Amino acid sequence: MSFYEYNEDINDEYLKGFNIRKEYFNSEINFYAPSIKSYETEDFKNDKSDSFPPFSITGGSCSLKCEHCNAEILKSMAPALTPEELFGRAKAIYESGGLGFLLSGGSNSKGIVDILPYIKTIKKIKSDLNLKVIVHCGLITEEIADGLSDAGVDSAMLDIIGEEDTIRKIYHLNAAVKDYENSLKYLSDRKIPCSPHVVIGLKHGRIAGEFNAIDIISNYDVSSLVLVGFMPMHNTKMENILPPPAEEIGEVFLYARKKFTETPVLLGCERPYGLSKFKIEELAVKSGLNGIAYPSEGIIPFSVKLGLKPKFSEVCCSLIFSETALPVIEMGG
Repeated sequence: MSFYEYNEDINDEYLKGFNIRKEYFNSEINFYAPSIKSYETEDFKNDKSDSFPPFSITGGSCSLKCEHCNAEILKSMAPALTPEELFGRAKAIYESGGLGFLLSGGSNSKGIVDILPYIKTIKKIKSDLNLKVIVHCGLITEEIADGLSDAGVDSAMLDIIGEEDTIRKIYHLNAAVKDYENSLKYLSDRKIPCSPHVVIGLKHGRIAGEFNAIDIISNYDVSSLVLVGFMPMHNTKMENILPPPAEEIGEVFLYARKKFTETPVLLGCERPYGLSKFKIEELAVKSGLNGIAYPSEGIIPFSVKLGLKPKFSEVCCSLIFSETALPVIEMGG
């Protein structure tokens, strides 16, 4: 049982967002717990440790050493350092009845995850094993976009950053906002299912280019939009930086919901811990987002009280656009 008291009152601004999701997406709300990490609450848990794991093609190595990450995120991913190793890991998922995997890795000095040597293997995995394959990229070149299209990936994910000072100071990257927009354009032009991410509070815990990033994304045909909150991580230069207040994060939720009336918008895996986490998820539901990854204790029954019908999945939340048969779950089941 949650010790946080969710407030069922919805003010006029949040009601606009809540009504958008009910008009365009009926009353269903999706909750996700891929086996990237173990998850269990009173209401749900993920059952398989290998159902949808993450792999890194660079192991724990990343050239950028970003202020907020410092390659710490890669530590939770199993290494797939060669195409042969990737196929072996994919085959193990298939043989155990798993659903697919997330493929990522550290960036080189140009902000690119060097996925090209793996394209033929991804294509073989798709044709031989029929697993879901999501690729989390850095900056995208046209050659990479052509490869992802040929491989038939189920979704390509990439962060979109809307302020150049953030790119330089946080990502340590000599790139421009236009480079991120071009990456999105290359994917969109090839009609690759795309789920761009926006990190809220990335610039040392302050809202900076997030609204611009959402504006940029709204110019393209994307499959879903994933919003995540800056979460201070140990062993990074930003481990002692406070994230934005929940109310400021909620304003970004509302802005995105109003921009993307017919495209799924979700709260992804990362967000601050503590009481703020509960409040952020409450505002995500009230603002009309379509789903939440790794929901906190109590948020699912709270969504039911607001008239929503929860569904549950062990795949990555970015695949919401491809899910048509998720069961409506029974509370406490």
